[in-house]
Amino acid sequence: MELALYHPQYGYYTGGRGRIGKQGDYFTSVSVGPLFGKILAKQFVKLREELGNPPEFEVVEFGGHGGQLRADVWAALPDLSYQIIEVGDPLPEEIVGCVFSNEFLDALPVHVVQVKDGAWQEVYVRTAFPSPEPSPPRGEGQNEETSFVGHAPRLPSSQQQQAERLPYNDFVEVLGPLSTPRLAEYLSDLPIEYIEYMEGYRTEVNLRALNWLTDVTQRLKRGWIVTIDYGYERDEYFAPHHRDGTLLCYHQHVKSTNPYTHIGEQDITAHVEFTSLIEHGKKLGLEPVVFTDQSHYLLQIGEPEIAEIVERTAGQPSKERAAIHQLLHPELMGRTFKVLVQRRRS
Repeated sequence: MELALYHPQYGYYTGGRGRIGKQGDYFTSVSVGPLFGKILAKQFVKLREELGNPPEFEVVEFGGHGGQLRADVWAALPDLSYQIIEVGDPLPEEIVGCVFSNEFLDALPVHVVQVKDGAWQEVYVRTAFPSPEPSPPRGEGQNEETSFVGHAPRLPSSQQQQAERLPYNDFVEVLGPLSTPRLAEYLSDLPIEYIEYMEGYRTEVNLRALNWLTDVTQRLKRGWIVTIDYGYERDEYFAPHHRDGTLLCYHQHVKSTNPYTHIGEQDITAHVEFTSLIEHGKKLGLEPVVFTDQSHYLLQIGEPEIAEIVERTAGQPSKERAAIHQLLHPELMGRTFKVLVQRRRS
């Protein structure tokens, strides 16, 4: 997943192809129009005022969608300091203000685990041709688990050339021991009883999201972390009806569960498990302020703006009304996306 999404040359997010909108693979709250950014600008004003309008206040957005959200926010709030952090960019040493992300955590590489013979095993991916020196599982002390976005491993040049010539279907999944003790610790807390009866149950664990939260909290001197993404609380995330996990792929607006096709040309995502973010945040000193769905969150902040659009465009086709429908309708983005606001006090 990391190579498919973030390989410097061939990765889905790093290869330079268009991803969002009609000509891309999916829509986002940003791509449906400027209303999302206009409402968020009101939220950022309120957060800045609650901190006493410090001159160093800034918004730091992770995964900036080409800067479109920042442009929409600046159109409503041009004096706001706002920077974008993409994968591989250095992080600020100190942050006073708001760490913001929209559909960022769902695209961090995950561990996939499965119940086999009454115990958890990890799903590994290898090529179908024999490998003379199989790579051992990463250990707890290696960089992959200490950074929120690691760096793609570099194959020897002979293997790199051979791998690049592989057809897309020459990958196989194999089960093996858990790659890090952190996985065993995480899985021991899951609300899954009688695991011996859950043979074949499969799910994802996003340790990178927890690493990211640690990294940004260490730099956030005072302010907020606002995370918007699709996902569930723990009980729902690991419910029996999600026994096949939440890993999804998007290519030209077609959804699939096969990450081994269109490699580097399709999005690969996994829903966010928000309970772990809340609990881990508390350990880091973050206070959970809000956890709700996108519809309630945007209505609470931007109800006057939304009401004005509805009244002004009543009875006529309108891109603004369509954006409201897309952002708020419970069967579209309104209930699917969740909003978590955590605060760090000085």
